[in-house]
Amino acid sequence: MNAPQPLAETQAEPRTRRLADELEDGPLRRELGVAPPAPRPERAPSEHDRRLRFTGTGSEYFRIWVVQLLLTLLSLGVYSAWAKVRKARWFAQHTQLDGDSFDFHGQPWRILAGRVVALALLAAWTWSFDIAPWLGLAVLGLFCVLGPLLFASAQRFKLANTSWRGLRFGFAVPRSQLYAVCVPLLLLWTAGSVAQALGADDGWLLAAGTLPLLGLPWAHARLKHLQHSHAEFGGQRFRYEPSTPEFYGLYAKGFVLILVGGIFAGLLAVLWTQLQTAGVDAADPGAQVHLEQRSAMLGLLGGVAAIVLVWLMAWPWFAARLQQVVWGHTHFGALRFRGEMRGGVLWRLVFRHMLGVLLTCGLWWPFAAVAVARYRVQSLVVLSDAPLPTLSAPMPQPLAGERRAAGDGAADFFGLDIGW
Repeated sequence: MNAPQPLAETQAEPRTRRLADELEDGPLRRELGVAPPAPRPERAPSEHDRRLRFTGTGSEYFRIWVVQLLLTLLSLGVYSAWAKVRKARWFAQHTQLDGDSFDFHGQPWRILAGRVVALALLAAWTWSFDIAPWLGLAVLGLFCVLGPLLFASAQRFKLANTSWRGLRFGFAVPRSQLYAVCVPLLLLWTAGSVAQALGADDGWLLAAGTLPLLGLPWAHARLKHLQHSHAEFGGQRFRYEPSTPEFYGLYAKGFVLILVGGIFAGLLAVLWTQLQTAGVDAADPGAQVHLEQRSAMLGLLGGVAAIVLVWLMAWPWFAARLQQVVWGHTHFGALRFRGEMRGGVLWRLVFRHMLGVLLTCGLWWPFAAVAVARYRVQSLVVLSDAPLPTLSAPMPQPLAGERRAAGDGAADFFGLDIGW
């Protein structure tokens, strides 16, 4: 007769099995003798699902773009704030959901002020470490204080001035949470340049270069969580599920694509150099000087081409996968979202229109912008098991954050205007 097992052991086994049930499928799960998890059932299409539509055309936007470009050039860039608002309004009014268009109500004055502030911050960051290390660190501290506030201001301005069916969107986040998310991202982003400016040795430079590779996916996932989980519409807040593991997979594959693009660009550069030196008389000084001058010019052009090539290899896939991850984790009440962008389709679209931009010396740009916007907008589907609610609550009055658009100008200037 078998001896009864100790009570602690019999209680530990179900607890261990419960923990094992939460593991992802893999060797550890199989070693513990737990069956693979059942696949999540796919949601059946619903007649109430709605895909966003974009109704703008390249020819219509071309007329607007030409006028805005000329006015910006004639005003030495001052009119760019008005051009940004006009562009945002045009794209919003040509984006539809369930037959109703969005709208944008922003004003340009504060955007212009924000760009002046951003220009001053950029100048201070560029030259502060050359003047004195302590001054550079002080400017970095100023960035950590003002950067999160500018980012939150940009989000409030963009969302609070966007409406659908007469209701405004919104963005409200506690300041403590804002700093907890944005400051680590700023420190990771600037770690390499700060270490180099301070004259760090090779070991510290390696660590400063490696740290962003390990931390940026985590920081980017937290930023998206901050953006989506604090966005509002009609007084109701969006929700966002944690997505850090997906962001690490996204960055890992993007890094591989950049590496492949870099290797391909390097091979093309070596081949080009060999073709240029073939048949050149090494004993002729004049031929050598001419070759060096030509090689320098072609090397500059080749470097630009290599950057474009690497960007073409990685960005379309990264942007498509990012839409899938971010919107797949976003909820609004009973509504869910699905991003259907595909890297291959976006790559062909960008490549084709980039050729058009190059062949027309930039005049094809409005058509390219509209084509990419149409694909990105119409790749987003709102999933609903019931008709989209007809919200009739009164439109909230513009908040102070809606009028203070300085953060939007600064965020756009620094490339921090991250689309939500």
